[in-house]
Amino acid sequence: MAYISAEDVKHIRVALNKEFPQYKFSVTRDHHLGVNVNFMKGPRFAEFESFDRYTHETTIANLDGHHQINHFHLENFYGEDNAKILGKVSEIAHTAPGLAGGKEYYNNNDIQSDYFDVAYYVSINVGKWNKEYEVV
Repeated sequence: MAYISAEDVKHIRVALNKEFPQYKFSVTRDHHLGVNVNFMKGPRFAEFESFDRYTHETTIANLDGHHQINHFHLENFYGEDNAKILGKVSEIAHTAPGLAGGKEYYNNNDIQSDYFDVAYYVSINVGKWNKEYEVV
């Protein structure tokens, strides 16, 4: 069953602040099941091409405001430059507790048999629903 302690969340927060001093993060525990990592303040993210699969149009997009990040398809959805930053944040969120002596991340999910077993869930956002990302 998914579970993450407050101490493990602290390890993620410390590692993110060490790796990315130019960003301000909000790193919180989500109902003991996962961790929410929110970019709150920092430099502007690079613009990227966004393809709308319904209208088949390509537009130039950015990560201003609030965005829920799909950390499984970073380069396809957010561009190569942003994928490097977001990928490193995802890596830290999945490995920092284990490297600091806390809980090791694992994912034993088997969707074909409807069996879900993960160490904890990770949610990455730019801004929050009630507070947009601030470019400085």
